Amino acid sequence: MPENNKDNIETERFMTLLVANQRRIYTFIRYLVPNRNDADDILQETLTEMWNKFHMFEDGTSFDSWGMTIAKYKVLSYSQKKNRNHYLFGTEVIELLHTDSESQHRCDNLLEKIDVLKKCTSKLASKEKELISLRYEKGLTFDNIARRIGYSISAVHKNIYRIHGNLAKCVRLTLRLDEGGING
Repeated sequence: MPENNKDNIETERFMTLLVANQRRIYTFIRYLVPNRNDADDILQETLTEMWNKFHMFEDGTSFDSWGMTIAKYKVLSYSQKKNRNHYLFGTEVIELLHTDSESQHRCDNLLEKIDVLKKCTSKLASKEKELISLRYEKGLTFDNIARRIGYSISAVHKNIYRIHGNLAKCVRLTLRLDEGGING
């Protein structure tokens, strides 16, 4: 098979998989990164890396799970480059959302976990929602948050760390209840 024809087939295969899965990958990024411009940038970086590494993608595995794995690392890398944690939730919660995502079933579970996380976030007290919003939606530093709400920097750290833990616990508990058939 001529090299040019082989390249066209790979390009077509990649584009077919991408068209079918890009929305899920972008949705995953948007749940982690509230700023649309940042999410769009991360999506572009993710898609570029997916194309560059497409030769490593294994047939029979989940394309969107593979893409979300790349996206997860792009979110973390992007935040480090910006010298801030400007994703919606901490790394503990990101890891919880994106564990064991090798198959389509697990990818569906990932999106379910994201929905559960949104529900858990909606249950936060108004002061907790405000802290999360100031930190991740507005991108304020702990120092700026402390000055704005009249807390010490240490208290802001402790509260956000506690909120992350509570969200992770809520997600785990809710998913366990759903798996046990209590909610389904």
